Amino acid sequence: MPNEYDLKRIDPNDVEFSKDNPRGENEEDILKDPEFEQLKDSVYKYGVLVPIVVHQQHGKSKPYYLVDGERRLRAARLTGTKKIPAHIAPADRSLDDLVQAFHIHMLRKQWEQLATTRALKRIIEELKAKGTPANEGQLLDELQERTGCTPKQLKDLRRAIRFPDSALTAVGNGQFAWSHLVQIEESLVEPLATDFPEVVRDIGVKRIRQAMVDKASRKILTGTRALMNNVVPVLNRVKQEGPEARTYAEELLRAFVADPSMPAEDVLKRFERRFPSSRNDCVDLSRSIAEKSDVLVGLLKSLPIPAMSEFPKLSRELLTGLEELQKVLARSVRQMKRHQL
Repeated sequence: MPNEYDLKRIDPNDVEFSKDNPRGENEEDILKDPEFEQLKDSVYKYGVLVPIVVHQQHGKSKPYYLVDGERRLRAARLTGTKKIPAHIAPADRSLDDLVQAFHIHMLRKQWEQLATTRALKRIIEELKAKGTPANEGQLLDELQERTGCTPKQLKDLRRAIRFPDSALTAVGNGQFAWSHLVQIEESLVEPLATDFPEVVRDIGVKRIRQAMVDKASRKILTGTRALMNNVVPVLNRVKQEGPEARTYAEELLRAFVADPSMPAEDVLKRFERRFPSSRNDCVDLSRSIAEKSDVLVGLLKSLPIPAMSEFPKLSRELLTGLEELQKVLARSVRQMKRHQL
């Protein structure tokens, strides 16, 4: 049975830092990290949005001992924040508390994304309650300005926000990864809404999301890239194959959503059996990639990188895109070398 925690606002100077940092960082590492500067700016403007976790202690110089939230605590102190939210655990540091702290630390990256998602959701609700901004474009600009997130980060966070609180709770409980939510939206819900609106209309977007969440929870949706690797290729092929392929793909997608035991891999396998890829498709695609690679190499060589410092927002967007491209290229190169050996 989970422990009860009190939520209070406390003075950050009343908290003793833990001797063990779960990231393996010391104070100097934290202070030099550019992301910590972004956190300090956020705390200075809006306060600490996500509560830290502390234990009460007696007979010590400070009444609380930090369990989780070192960066938020340091940012609060450095910005002169008077009070911050904190989950207060009982004074006795029981085994259950230590185990819970361990899991928070082990899921650190996932925990941060989840907490940021919930915090961003509150910010959006507050902005909309005030009637500003007026449209979607202005909202994105406002969020980027207030949060310091890149457009890619905001897009992924807003994809996760579309899921119910029960799905976010499941992520927090470790049932599946936060990135599953992003992939469900990016690789299934959004393409269906564009290419198969009748499927979304008939089934309902909430039911589609819930069906995928259930598959992820039961490990039927294996890995966060299962939809990208097995459903997206089918959606792309449909645009080339004609009406018969589209009709069959629609049947497969409806079955995939309706059947709780059907994995994403079956979508691609069944489609390939009915409409096998041709050798010419592979050759044409490879040539197209090679041609576009030459164009991209030329553009990058001519890019005046020093001058980009005058356009920080554009530079961040370009850097995010190039970093994502770098990951895809590295993975493709590894796969091609492996198959050529």
